[in-house]
Amino acid sequence: MQKRTTTFVTLPIAALAAASIGIVLASLVIGAREADAIALSRQRETIEHAIDQHGLSLARELRIQTVWTEAYNKTREHDTSWIRSFYGIYLSQILGYDRIYVLASDDTPVFGFVPSDQSASSSFASIGGGLKDLLKAVRVPQSMPADYNVVVTDVPLGNGSMLQHRAVADVRSIRGRPATVVVSTIVPDRGYRSDVTEPPMLLVAVEDIDKEFTRRLGANFGFRDLQWVTHETPAGDASNVVKSLDGAPVGTLAWRKDRPGLEFIRRVAPGLGISLILIAALTYILILWGKWQAKQILQSEEHATLAARTDALTGLPNRVALREAFARLLDGIQGDKSTLGVLSIDIDQFKSINDAFGNAVGDGVLIAVARRLQSLVGAGGIVARPDGDSFVMLVPGLDDKAAAELATDALTALAEPFDLDGGTRVFATVSVGYAIGPRDGDTGDELLRRAELAVEKAKEEAGETVVAFAPEMDAEVTYRRMLEMALRSAVAEGSINVFYQPLMDASGRRVLGVEALARWTDPTLGPISPEIFIPLAEETGLIQNIGEHVLRRAVEDGKAWPGINVAVNVSASQIHHGDVVGVVRDVLGDSQFPAERLEIEITESVLLADEKRANEQMRGLQALGVKVALDDFGTGYSGLQYLRRFGFDKLKIDRSFIDGAGEPLDSSVILASIIKLGQDLDLTITAEGVETVEQQRWLQTSGCDQLQGYLFSRPLPADQMTAFIAAHTAKDAIAS
Repeated sequence: MQKRTTTFVTLPIAALAAASIGIVLASLVIGAREADAIALSRQRETIEHAIDQHGLSLARELRIQTVWTEAYNKTREHDTSWIRSFYGIYLSQILGYDRIYVLASDDTPVFGFVPSDQSASSSFASIGGGLKDLLKAVRVPQSMPADYNVVVTDVPLGNGSMLQHRAVADVRSIRGRPATVVVSTIVPDRGYRSDVTEPPMLLVAVEDIDKEFTRRLGANFGFRDLQWVTHETPAGDASNVVKSLDGAPVGTLAWRKDRPGLEFIRRVAPGLGISLILIAALTYILILWGKWQAKQILQSEEHATLAARTDALTGLPNRVALREAFARLLDGIQGDKSTLGVLSIDIDQFKSINDAFGNAVGDGVLIAVARRLQSLVGAGGIVARPDGDSFVMLVPGLDDKAAAELATDALTALAEPFDLDGGTRVFATVSVGYAIGPRDGDTGDELLRRAELAVEKAKEEAGETVVAFAPEMDAEVTYRRMLEMALRSAVAEGSINVFYQPLMDASGRRVLGVEALARWTDPTLGPISPEIFIPLAEETGLIQNIGEHVLRRAVEDGKAWPGINVAVNVSASQIHHGDVVGVVRDVLGDSQFPAERLEIEITESVLLADEKRANEQMRGLQALGVKVALDDFGTGYSGLQYLRRFGFDKLKIDRSFIDGAGEPLDSSVILASIIKLGQDLDLTITAEGVETVEQQRWLQTSGCDQLQGYLFSRPLPADQMTAFIAAHTAKDAIAS
């Protein structure tokens, strides 16, 4: 009886438990499949949206290249040289496009540029047929479906009239490879002739959707092993056929399929296993536990999401959250045609604060800066810390005047001292730059980049300055990039030239030495001043290569001038980030040039940067038998103490003192004192910048040993310097 009762009770409970578990399992399986299907659908939508947005981004990127009066005129004139430089080379090398074509008003190709194809103009015929709908979309946008999403921009010409600039982008199969194609009209931004009635010319730019683009797309959106496939999709992978606007298939993208539903089942499997041995009464408890578990997972995800978008130190939004805020605020101002002020704030010399007080105090300053900036923005404004010592303020509704006032308020607020825990008081200065959207850019990245250009300009103006973005800043950056690329090519090809300026004796008749000077003429950019390319070489690390190149050329050329010393300048970067002693030793060994005829010239800035390192390098050079000269003497603040502390062989007086040589002014008194000081220290005295006979005579009378300047000669190439030395050697012999 007891056994029957137990069976009677046990069976219903077991049946109830089994039925409950079966229902749960069935629900989980159905839910998992639906979750997997939803995830796959969203992934496909994400891929299509990302590719579309990439095309729109390229169309906007090319707007500055196609709304341009010079481009409008040059393309209509079929100036292929200009088109090659500013469309072909610039768009391919700077912006990364793989094919560039310029089409006439009747859509025939005027110019083509494909880096790997010399017959690029004719190559348009093989792809032009598949682009007819895009050409028609920019020619007659009203005739096309709304899916083509032609980007139309009104261009004010400054004379009360208005032009329309049109661009369209789409993904296409170009010679069997997926690519983003942008077709854009070329219109002027000023000086448009109203009598021109023919349709505008077109710029067609093609960017291959290569492995790198696909890798970035996968990394940005979490698609594992994202790749283009030409065969059947592997088992376990998801795929999406990418189609162009005209419905033609471009290619198939495949990726490792995510199975969120299956993963969830795996996680709750232990709980389900336990439920098999529980009685029916525990089913309700299991349901409650499952709800609690889901809540915990949700809270954990929310916490992780918040942490991923928050700067851990200041609690401000980080770079990820800043991008999201940009998207949200830009959408908002587009709806009500408002503006968005973007302020970039950088703490000047923040590293020196960390070095002087420690990282803990530096962190305290960052936190305090964040709090002060937050107090300046009202409702709707955002303060973010994207990285390091940089902060960004986003404030909707700001015009130029309001943005300038807010930037000034930030400058004033942060100029107040920071009183931190422990009684530490820290003073800091900042530089502020700002841009206004959508005038200065219609994307977050563009506005932030331009605000950062403005803050860099503020730093160049010695900090504690507010600077607004101006279009010429973009031009400066573009020119600097072109200049850097050209300089890298020139260094790699060895096309930096070396000129020489003679160092004469006090009478001006005999050549005692020459100074080697780097000169550069680019085939496209023309002659570039050393005052421009030498600092650029120091910033980019190319100065080491240029310095060694000039040194080797100088000693090789100097072998043709017996008895003539050769002077070569060395920068602070070469001293402190290279081994000048080792380079000079190798060059002297390779060339067999006499060490006693080589002079290395350094400026006082070398000594100011790292006195110990400079002293070691100087002593090493002198140990080789090389003479060391202090160049531009008198322009620094500690010249006398360096003369006492370092054993220089020569003193070169800066040209600023030579202008007043012989005149009854303080400069003559100072110049005479410098010469007397050099004589007392038994140094060879050289005067730079001698341009008049009166200056030469006064310096000769005052006891100067060597003279250098345009009075005797401008810098000359080696062959002309050989002739110059020969001529003066003959004159000196006749005079003797």
